[in-house]
Amino acid sequence: MDLESITKKLNLESEFVALGLLAFALVMLLVVYRQRIQSWFREWRIQRCLDRIGSAQIRDLVCADGLEGYYKIDRLALTRDAILLISYKPFGGNIYCAERISEWTQVIGQQSFKFANPLFELENQITALRLLIGDAPLHGYLFFDNSALFPKGHPDKVLNPETIPAEFIAEHCENPNAKIKAAWDLLKAHQTDAPDTGGVGAKT
Repeated sequence: MDLESITKKLNLESEFVALGLLAFALVMLLVVYRQRIQSWFREWRIQRCLDRIGSAQIRDLVCADGLEGYYKIDRLALTRDAILLISYKPFGGNIYCAERISEWTQVIGQQSFKFANPLFELENQITALRLLIGDAPLHGYLFFDNSALFPKGHPDKVLNPETIPAEFIAEHCENPNAKIKAAWDLLKAHQTDAPDTGGVGAKT
C-alpha cells in the first residue's frame, strides 16, 4: 500500500471517529437535558395552542386594580361574541378543586401543595377590566395543560387543550359585533398608554 492510500485511509478513519464522537456528544446532551427539552417542547405546544384562540390577542396588559395597584393580564382574546380573559396555570398532577373554596390542592406523587383558588383572582381581573370597557361581553377562563388532571371534576371556567370550544378558535372569530370591537379598541389603546410599573405592585 503506497503512502497516498495510507493517508486517505487515515483521513477517512479520522472522519468516522469525529462523526462518532459528535453523535455520542449529541446523545449525551439529549440524555442530560431530556427533561428540560421535554419541558420546553411542552410549553411551546401550549403557547401555540393558546395562540389559536381568538382573531386577535393582547398579551400582558397592565390595568389598575382600583386599590392603587395593578394587574398584569396574561392574555386577552377577541372572539365574535365576547372578549376572553385567559389565565394560564402551569400546574401538573392531580388538581382537587371547587368553585367557591378558598384553596385548591395539587397532588404530585406523594406530595400535596395548596394554592389560592385562582378563580377569585380571575374575578378580580374581570372587575378591573370592566372599569375600562364597561358592560361589553367579557368572560374569564383558567387554562391548564394536559399534565393537569381533575379526578373530581372542575368548574366550567377551567379549560385544557381538548376542551377549548370551537367558537373560540381563530377561524370562527371573524367579524365581532360593534360593541365588542369598540371595547377591544379601548383595550389596545390602553395597552399603548398603560404605565410602566416595572413589576412593582403588578399582580398576575
